[in-house]
Amino acid sequence: MSGRSARLTGMSRELTRRRLLQGAVALSLTGCTPGPTSPSREQTSARTKAPTGARTAAPTGVRTATPPSVAAAPGPTRADWRALAESIDGEVVRRFDADFDEVRVLFNPRFDRAEPLAVVEAASAADVAEAIAFSRRFDLVTRPRAGGHSYVGASTGSDAVIIDVRRMHRVRYDAGSRLATVGAGAGLYAVHTALARNGRSIPTGTCPTVGAAGLTLGGGLGVDNRQHGLTSDALVGLTLVTADGRTRVVDADHHRDLFWASRGGGGGNFGVVTSLRYQTHAARPMGFFLLSFPWGRAPAVLRGWARRVRSMPRSTWANLHLDASSGSTSVRIVGVCEAGDEDAQAAAMQREIGIDATSESTFRRSFLDGVRFLGGGSTSARTSFAAGSDVLAGMPDELAHTLPRIVARRAAHGGSAAVILDPLTGAVGDKPVDATAFPWRRHLATVQWYVGLPLHPPTTTVRAAQDWIGGAHRAIAGTSVGAYINYLEPGRPLAAYYGSHLARLRRIKAEVDPHGIFSSAYTV
Repeated sequence: MSGRSARLTGMSRELTRRRLLQGAVALSLTGCTPGPTSPSREQTSARTKAPTGARTAAPTGVRTATPPSVAAAPGPTRADWRALAESIDGEVVRRFDADFDEVRVLFNPRFDRAEPLAVVEAASAADVAEAIAFSRRFDLVTRPRAGGHSYVGASTGSDAVIIDVRRMHRVRYDAGSRLATVGAGAGLYAVHTALARNGRSIPTGTCPTVGAAGLTLGGGLGVDNRQHGLTSDALVGLTLVTADGRTRVVDADHHRDLFWASRGGGGGNFGVVTSLRYQTHAARPMGFFLLSFPWGRAPAVLRGWARRVRSMPRSTWANLHLDASSGSTSVRIVGVCEAGDEDAQAAAMQREIGIDATSESTFRRSFLDGVRFLGGGSTSARTSFAAGSDVLAGMPDELAHTLPRIVARRAAHGGSAAVILDPLTGAVGDKPVDATAFPWRRHLATVQWYVGLPLHPPTTTVRAAQDWIGGAHRAIAGTSVGAYINYLEPGRPLAAYYGSHLARLRRIKAEVDPHGIFSSAYTV
């Protein structure tokens, strides 16, 4: 396309995920949760443009893009696309552009077949608003994206306009307020690195290329949950461009319903986030304890782990893994705690379980070294997978026996899979259930069902993985109370993810996006 600026350089566009299963602590910790960000790229172009299109005045905290036509026009012409490109500071990458295949792909290669009309690489909230106005004018499907880690490929679509926010990746810290402002295009490793310079952090997941925005919008599970709550619990405000092209500053005092919905209501529902503001906490060295147990004692390990994660200090977090790999099975616990407390916490976990670990490893890391350890490095390769989730209120004896059987059946057929239990105890339960859109504050844990796949798997392989996950859901249907929205999967009813909050989320959706500009099978 004529007039395009030089392409971005810096960190690779390649989206990433941690290595799978045996020996890969990173994946077995929390999995790479979905979100709209990946490692950001630095812009090399010095191009500036005179803005085109009237951006009219609006109430405080609201900015309006060029108003769309009332009636949808025929499909956009080359001249229309050129006009869009000239009206924004970012870029428009269309089909048949040399780097289209590079910018359109998501983290999971399973969705590489999707052929969007274009990817709008937005550099500001004003760019996002122009892209939304363009899509409305021509009645085009619109999908926001940054990290592209959605488990169902929700940030792409054939014949859709993808609004990519990865250019908006700046992380700023204010020492006076101890607040961090994070661009929606910032990946988790970039956020940790920037804040660590000031000795600060926010509670996040561990996968380095997951975006802060998507993680936060769905709630945000990670190793800090028991001490500092969900990622969304640290959120104090955000900037959001809604379907009408208005840029809204959203917080506890402005657009309260949107603020409530943005903390657990999921991405792609209410608009395109361009920045987020978080309360930070001190970044400290980490202690680690890794424990393995005899597979035959897996039910006892599950019961003891469940008791311990309800009573252990909030500064300690531990998840549990049941793994199948090439016919073998294993049960492991990965713990994170205050540096210097790792031996005591490993011993306390084993006492609660009542079984000595067959292998035990304890060690300490500086904060950033710990972040890299948990994430498997500062980046990782694109990975194909199928996954899903359940939420558990407790660990009854029947469930403690059923979970290992599910994994054993997978191993017996030569398959590989991971069942990962992440605790929802500690600070997650401090807020009232209706304080935010995240509904699972009185529960024991999430279960993530995860199957690694070949890079470009045949349909039969994907189907077999999804059949195993579906069978797992059915096997624990009597004890599952729901699912985690950041682990979306096809065919699961939305009520499973939102519980009693779904009706309120739909009312808010109807108010801010009455025409369904942001619409897919997974929107509320």
